[in-house]
Amino acid sequence: MTEEKESRSEWSLTEEAFNKLLAAFSQDRDEAARQYEALRRKLIRFFEWRGVLLAEDRVDQTFNRIAKRIDQGEQVDNVVAYAYRVAYLLYLEWLKEPELIDIDPETIDPLTTKQTFEDPEHEPRQRCFDRCLAEQTNDNRKIILSYYQEERRAKIERRKNLADQLKTTLDALRIRAHRIRKRLEECITRCLRELEPGEM
Repeated sequence: MTEEKESRSEWSLTEEAFNKLLAAFSQDRDEAARQYEALRRKLIRFFEWRGVLLAEDRVDQTFNRIAKRIDQGEQVDNVVAYAYRVAYLLYLEWLKEPELIDIDPETIDPLTTKQTFEDPEHEPRQRCFDRCLAEQTNDNRKIILSYYQEERRAKIERRKNLADQLKTTLDALRIRAHRIRKRLEECITRCLRELEPGEM
């Protein structure tokens, strides 16, 4: 069991693994990308309709798990059906998780991490968010705050511009943003658990 957990934690999505995932959709790269994005949008709605926080991150986790299976040699004949099965398992896992803050930098000033909430219930969460964000490198802070700004078409254009600035692809940027956000989420969860009762 320990070896299985270690193996799971050591695997990470690489460009090669992502290419294998795309190939499971279609051998034609453009068609594969189209199907991938279409499925991604559907899975985001799948999680959002069920009230799951961080829906985009759950979709990334879904694709990561599929990519891992394919990368390790498993044959996935119907990637869409397989994705929905994995998404449903992630949904069941989410139901058992403790409540997490939905990290949404769209609601904070990108020039500062200081934000005041009138609702006392949000204060410890905001303090933890500020603390964890401050622990990131300057580059990671800029990426995570820029990546989730704007909405719809403006968000897409902003991400393209960000990828151009970083001289990377959108896929690589998405992976990097996901990893930063995951670290923030884990840090905030730890921070909330460590707060003294009087601080809550």
